[in-house]
Amino acid sequence: MKSVFNTNTDELIYKVKTAIANESLASDIALQEKLDDAFFKMELMDYAVNETMIIAVTNKAGQILFVNNRFSDITGYSKEELLGNTHKIINSKTHPKSFFKEMWSTILKGHTWTGEICNRRKNGEFYWVKTYIIPVETYGNDTYFLSIRTDITLEKEKEILLQSKLISSFETVVHHINNLVFKVEKDTHNNYGFSLLTGKVASDYLAKKGLQTIQPCSDSLKTKILSPTHSINTYFSEEMTDRLLFNLNKVNIGEEVSYKEWLGDRCVHITISPLEQNGTINGAIGIGNDITELESARTELAELAYRDHLTNTYNTAALERDIVQMIQNNSPFSFVYIDLDRFKNINDSLGHVTGDSLLKLVATRIKNFYKHTGELYRIGGDEFVVLIAEQQKDTTTLENAKLVIQMIEEPFSIEEMEIHISCSIGIACFPLHGSNYKEMHRAADLALNISKEYGKRNAVLFEREHMEGYVNKVGLESDIRSGLDNHEFYLVYQPKVNLKSEAVHGFEALIRWNKKGKEIIPPNDFIPFAEETGLIISIGKYVLEEACRQGALWIRQGVPFQTISVNISPVELEQSDFLVNLHAILEKTGLPPEYLEIEMTENILMKNMDSLLKLLYELEKLGIKLALDDFGSGFSNFRYLSELPIHTLKIDRSLMDRVLIGRDEMIVSSIIRIGHSLGLEVVAEGVETLEVIKFLRNHDCHTVQGYYYSKPIDANQIPNFVLKNI
Repeated sequence: MKSVFNTNTDELIYKVKTAIANESLASDIALQEKLDDAFFKMELMDYAVNETMIIAVTNKAGQILFVNNRFSDITGYSKEELLGNTHKIINSKTHPKSFFKEMWSTILKGHTWTGEICNRRKNGEFYWVKTYIIPVETYGNDTYFLSIRTDITLEKEKEILLQSKLISSFETVVHHINNLVFKVEKDTHNNYGFSLLTGKVASDYLAKKGLQTIQPCSDSLKTKILSPTHSINTYFSEEMTDRLLFNLNKVNIGEEVSYKEWLGDRCVHITISPLEQNGTINGAIGIGNDITELESARTELAELAYRDHLTNTYNTAALERDIVQMIQNNSPFSFVYIDLDRFKNINDSLGHVTGDSLLKLVATRIKNFYKHTGELYRIGGDEFVVLIAEQQKDTTTLENAKLVIQMIEEPFSIEEMEIHISCSIGIACFPLHGSNYKEMHRAADLALNISKEYGKRNAVLFEREHMEGYVNKVGLESDIRSGLDNHEFYLVYQPKVNLKSEAVHGFEALIRWNKKGKEIIPPNDFIPFAEETGLIISIGKYVLEEACRQGALWIRQGVPFQTISVNISPVELEQSDFLVNLHAILEKTGLPPEYLEIEMTENILMKNMDSLLKLLYELEKLGIKLALDDFGSGFSNFRYLSELPIHTLKIDRSLMDRVLIGRDEMIVSSIIRIGHSLGLEVVAEGVETLEVIKFLRNHDCHTVQGYYYSKPIDANQIPNFVLKNI
């Protein structure tokens, strides 16, 4: 083989001609012409091959045994430098070891290998060749490898130029789109790293950190060098890196994940998809869309959910959120619970527009008072809470609350009106008075209730004794409910006596509670609580039905009386089905409506006057009599006497104790006189002495009731009842 690989074409032709002459064939002119023609064509072919083909022969050890001139010219190495060497001399290190491993595996199996190889010239320049490697087996069973290459460098440069332009276009487009694009791959140590990180959002974010984006490299395209990976935590914070790696672990099992990330002041919604090659996930591609404006809008909407639209303060949801956060952080704070006194009266009398204006002004005053120390929340119609998020002495918080009460009591000017209002305050402190939101709210609420029980316009700091009262109230509620179920309530009846005839005019039904059959509970010990909890509705329904049933029975027994009176609480009259239930009770018991008198107090008249008027006139149409109870006990308004369909005016018992002393005599006589002028029956309650009876007779009071004639008695005593002191 050596003589063949080391012989050029001219030498080969000379040897052939010499051999022909030695064989005495040179005289054959025709043969000589044919041979000359063949040799000429061989020379042309050799020239063409040498000019266009890069040829080499290599043994199994990789040693170069033969190269043609073209091989030497393109590499820049002489034949002497190449022969006996290996192809490592022209290795550009562009291709990985696996590339050559696969090539040798193919040709050693006797197959032709075809591919594109990037080599390096002696001067360091790269060039590309299209390569065919053909295994050639000799008669001696030796195998050699004939490589035939053609130079494709120019075509590759054009291809790379096109790719570079595409990359440039990609970079331009991506850079101007307000988003993020990245590619994550694993390095040789199986660690994730960025091989691409670009986009306008990425560029702006990295610029602030003094970093540049990671772009596709044109040089790497020329050489087909794999893009290097860059450590993620170089570009992202530790927290952001942990989030990305957490999501990449999901991607690594084939999931597509999305999450939200803040890059500086930009909020980006990132979606990461797996990159798969030959059935193996070896990386991920991420797309991030700038959603800053959307996130800002969402945040604003979320914030609106925590705002009270009327007063522009925080609301109940925000209060719970902030308290939970402070408790989690173990931050001490004070819970100042403010409730406006009698605000509903203002709403009912002046209208909701004025009421809303007042709430805004109240909120502003409170906010200004606590602007350096606390945050204000409106948690109900007329209820506010101030959270003081720093440690203060309990006495300081309490003294400041008292100053707030004084400040609220200063008049408010609304539409040229001066409006006065007061407030009550309850205070609880964390961690002294509770360990969670519910306990803190309850403690402040209990303190507020104590403040109201003290007569309102007070500030009270929660104490453990208040909880005992709360527990007692819970027990009282349970006892009332079970008392109704077990028929522990019953009625007694106090006679109303006509002073002229000294005969029983009617009876007032009064409730008593035989609690668990052991003790008699007076109404004042449970009625206010029943009104507060709404249990008065069930109690009132029982009283009304039982009184009507008893009145109907007395009529059948022939007991003489004109009316049976029943006290109805404001809570009952506010129920939308009150009239329907009353109709049902009258029909069920058989009591004629004209025998029933409903007693109500003045405070009901300070609520919804329009709906109340409609109800009262409906009752009057039925023939039911209406009595205004406890008149003179508070801020009595004589206007009600002329506007409402009232039949009876009952003078409060408190005036009877002082009717013979000073100005109370004038007050009582005036009430009697006004009642007469309006055609009302006047009833004096709580009459206990003969002197008061004489006074009332002298002033022509129609009717009295009280211990002077009779205490309240059981229903079964009524048929045989005889008045005393007649």
